[in-house]
Amino acid sequence: MPCGGSFRNRLVNGPDNEASIMIPATPSQARWALGATFLLHGILVGAWVPHIPLAKERLDVGPAVFGLALLAFAGGAVFAMPTAGVLINRFGSARLVALTGFAFCLAFFGPIFAPTLFTFVVAGFIMGMFIGSMDVAMNAHGIAVEKSLKHPTMSMLHGGFSIGGMIGAFLGAGLMKLYGEAVQAIVISALCITIQAIVLRFYLPSTVDKGLSGSHFAWPTRATVGLGLLCFLALMIEGSILDWAAIMMREKFLVDASFAALAFGFYQGGMAVSRLSGDWLRVKVGAVRMVTLSAWLAAGGTAVALLVPNPYVAMAAFTLAGLGLGNIAPVLFAGGGRLEPDAPGRGIAAVTTLGYAGFLAGPPMIGLAAQVTSLPTALFLTVIAALVIAFYSRSVQAADTF
Repeated sequence: MPCGGSFRNRLVNGPDNEASIMIPATPSQARWALGATFLLHGILVGAWVPHIPLAKERLDVGPAVFGLALLAFAGGAVFAMPTAGVLINRFGSARLVALTGFAFCLAFFGPIFAPTLFTFVVAGFIMGMFIGSMDVAMNAHGIAVEKSLKHPTMSMLHGGFSIGGMIGAFLGAGLMKLYGEAVQAIVISALCITIQAIVLRFYLPSTVDKGLSGSHFAWPTRATVGLGLLCFLALMIEGSILDWAAIMMREKFLVDASFAALAFGFYQGGMAVSRLSGDWLRVKVGAVRMVTLSAWLAAGGTAVALLVPNPYVAMAAFTLAGLGLGNIAPVLFAGGGRLEPDAPGRGIAAVTTLGYAGFLAGPPMIGLAAQVTSLPTALFLTVIAALVIAFYSRSVQAADTF
């Protein structure tokens, strides 16, 4: 079969289509292919960061209004996530990962070129829909890969996202500084489309989880609500750092937008290091102890980053904070999938829906608090959230069930 026909068949009919002559991917191949998909997801998110302070300045609004505008991204994600479990049931997680991956690459352009507050909100909502549904699909497929391997791999997969976030922030900042916003967006999108097209054929067949997610919306159940609330706090922290760290660096230390974006890049670098060692650490010490120590490190690193008067020390502290936060969300996602073993897509969607509600609530909450105090003071809410996660870390014990 010609390469173009094989690719088209793979995307439209799914990786399990019997008409395809391709040899089915092994669990090991699927693991690396999905890791590359997490990588491109992170590249797109990281490359968006340098645009955030510029978008605030272009729209000419205060922190409270801009924080509310940022609701659109997480709002789109929360809107799409419950539906993702239904789509996984109908088509399988592999097919949904493929389709939402390409859609995210295209939606990336929307908020970058939005000229008004209204168009920014609409474009952000659409981009958020693809971010959220892709997130659920990737994690559901990650559970399928983990089951096939019979070994933890979720932290490694999320490590791919963190490496991508670091690459996206650094590469995006450099391209923007040298060539401007338009060229940066085109190069990043083209790079991610290429990655997605290459790895698509190596996902596990859609049959591995088609029909398992249930036919209804994936609202949290009693089994998943506890993990979902912790995920709410974890993604509230991550979302707040994503949306406000560069602005805080720019306003507090009077640096340019490309330098300010490096705060998120170093943060993701710390997350990448912790996630690449997280599966090994989870086997050695268990999910509960790992999450406890990680949450304390996230709290301490963030507090130092907000208090120090030097931008380079703040960068180093953000790296430590990322090192702490990195393994919390992967363990929570894995626990959600295992609490509903016959419907992992639904379980993950339920946990991530609550998680992205935190992603949604965090930025505007920080913006409103910053309006009456200061941005560094408002960001101390993320320190409190990390301490709460440490206190209730025993809830993640389900993640160690295989």
